Amino acid sequence: MSKSLSITATKRDGLGKGPARRLRSANLIPVVTYGHGAAATSMTIKAEDSEQVLHHSGIVELVINGSDKKTTVLKTFQRHPISNKILHIDFQEVRTDEVVFTLVPLVSVGEPAGTRQGGQLEQVMMEIEVKSLPMNIPDVIKADVSALNLDEALHVRNLVFPEGVSTDVAADQVVFNVRAPKVQEVEETAAAEGEEAAAPAADTKKSDAE
Repeated sequence: MSKSLSITATKRDGLGKGPARRLRSANLIPVVTYGHGAAATSMTIKAEDSEQVLHHSGIVELVINGSDKKTTVLKTFQRHPISNKILHIDFQEVRTDEVVFTLVPLVSVGEPAGTRQGGQLEQVMMEIEVKSLPMNIPDVIKADVSALNLDEALHVRNLVFPEGVSTDVAADQVVFNVRAPKVQEVEETAAAEGEEAAAPAADTKKSDAE
């Protein structure tokens, strides 16, 4: 199960795009915590800590101004569309005895049988929303793909979740599949189009001959 990640946060007063840009220039990321009916709290964390947060699936303990603490989970985040830098993070405050919903990465285990038949493994879902108590949130959900043959798929219903962890995602949602290489598909499509284009020309010659 995932361990708690503890990072330092500092309360902030200045809100809006201008102050946020100045914070990011100072290597700080604006964050907000909310939950349990309390007013949202605006803070900052270090940019390097924000990367740790995005690679952590469990509880994030925010130590605010060196004393106050909030038990949270990552809820949403924003990245710059060009630089891909983190712009903002939202945390949801939680209690250790309440069920929470959070996203957990999906990873494949094993070599699909279909790859030995010329296929390629494709990952359709990169992460999945799970529900569990905060301390039970797994770091990743592993999917054994070794039994997948060519043109077969592994679905959400085939995933094995740790005890106390489940999901509301549709059971028939595809997670991984094994498909023929895309290059081969393109070549087959081009060949089919070539045959269709050649057909009218043959008809014309026949008509001229008549």
